[in-house]
Amino acid sequence: MKKILIAISVMLFLSSCEDEKKASNLEVDKLIESNKKQEERTEKIENIIYNIPSPTETVSILKRAGAKYVFDFPNDPLKIDNYQTTAQKGLNMGVYGADLTYATVFNKTTETSFYLTCVTKMGKKLNVESIFNESVNERIQDNVDNRDSMQVIINETFWELDAYLKEQERENVSALIIVGGWIESLYIATQFVKLNPENTEMKQRIAEQKYSLKNLMGLVNSSKNKAGMEEIYSSL
Repeated sequence: MKKILIAISVMLFLSSCEDEKKASNLEVDKLIESNKKQEERTEKIENIIYNIPSPTETVSILKRAGAKYVFDFPNDPLKIDNYQTTAQKGLNMGVYGADLTYATVFNKTTETSFYLTCVTKMGKKLNVESIFNESVNERIQDNVDNRDSMQVIINETFWELDAYLKEQERENVSALIIVGGWIESLYIATQFVKLNPENTEMKQRIAEQKYSLKNLMGLVNSSKNKAGMEEIYSSL
């Protein structure tokens, strides 16, 4: 009887070890699958981002097309305190970023300072002040009269912001900023065409945005489970 009990105990122990091994393997498989899905999602997002024209690109096209700086086109800097939700703050970080680019391309020093202040303040609201820090502000202030340097600094800073948000697993905020920048750039372009209806080059550029819109909706769709993203997707 004693031998039987010992045998049963050994069998139960071995069975328990086997179950633990299976459970462990299952957890590893789940982790691998989760990482794989995350990598695929990141790759899709990067492809989308690279296929959406940046505010710098759009505004530069505007200038080549003969556009002039119109003070009423950008968003009002005084509205910055009206944006309270994460969706509003993310979108308008992109909006003010596009406005900053617009002012920079047209060498509007005063307006550049206004929108730099807006972007910095919005960065604090979004808890990304480590990106829009004093060092970046000083670089911009030192190069405010150099359009090319300004564009490089702005682009670099927003790419750093995008990378930082991904590291913090805040891809939805990154998507919001991209959407806001795209919307504002397109808005400025459409207002320019209203003033210059004969400009076929700009009209063509606007028409091409239907392809960018599909990419943009794909980016938002990847974050639709986040607060406010469903509404933005529907609006797009």
